[in-house]
Amino acid sequence: MAPKNSKGDATATPADLPSGQYDSIMAKLAILDTLIAKMSSLENLLQEANSKISAQQAEILNKDKAISDLKVKVNSLEQYNRKWSVRINNLPLPDSDETDTTKVIDTVCNKALLPILEGALSSGLIRKIPEAHELLETAHILPAKNDNRPKPIIARFYSRNMRALIFRLKRDFAPTTTSPSPSSASHHRPKKMFSYPIYEDLTKDTFNLLQALLKDERTGPVWTVSGNIRFKLAGDTAIKKVSSVYDPIEKILGK
Repeated sequence: MAPKNSKGDATATPADLPSGQYDSIMAKLAILDTLIAKMSSLENLLQEANSKISAQQAEILNKDKAISDLKVKVNSLEQYNRKWSVRINNLPLPDSDETDTTKVIDTVCNKALLPILEGALSSGLIRKIPEAHELLETAHILPAKNDNRPKPIIARFYSRNMRALIFRLKRDFAPTTTSPSPSSASHHRPKKMFSYPIYEDLTKDTFNLLQALLKDERTGPVWTVSGNIRFKLAGDTAIKKVSSVYDPIEKILGK
């Protein structure tokens, strides 16, 4: 008589099974055991792979941060090296003078800087007006994107103090031109503009961000101080500072 299970039902024994069925069941059970072992092994491998991926992701994040920090440092060092220089726009030069550094220096000094230096002299801030070759170490032309305008000029001072004096006094003494009114019937007064605008010499990345902020309708005035970008949001009086020129504009504007 066949043995009974816990419920009292008869349980089949190998002797009760048809010929070959027992061996088939055992073979299938062996395969099942193998599959279970393989699944367990795969789960272990998956856990190990996930751990490695997490470690690699953390390493990538660390490297990305290191690269970002390095870019900021390199940009800061380059900007520091430009603290002796200025960028001058709209200063016309004959094509024949563009490759002559001495003539470029003379033109910059006589047309853009001399009126400011004369103001400094009359204000008692300097004892004499320095000669061009004493004031500027070099000056060179930048490529122009607009053929209808004079090419920008980068001029490098011997003295950072003299450069700072130029920026301090340019608003009062730099040569200006008056823009025409939009129409004769307009009640707006003609606007005074600098004939030869003088700006800080910015790195490419800083300059590109400055231009992007200037064009953004969400910003008001945008300017630089010692190579650092400052701005106001449209309709706001609070002055904000750009922490990193590599931050997205949305983060910079807090939008």
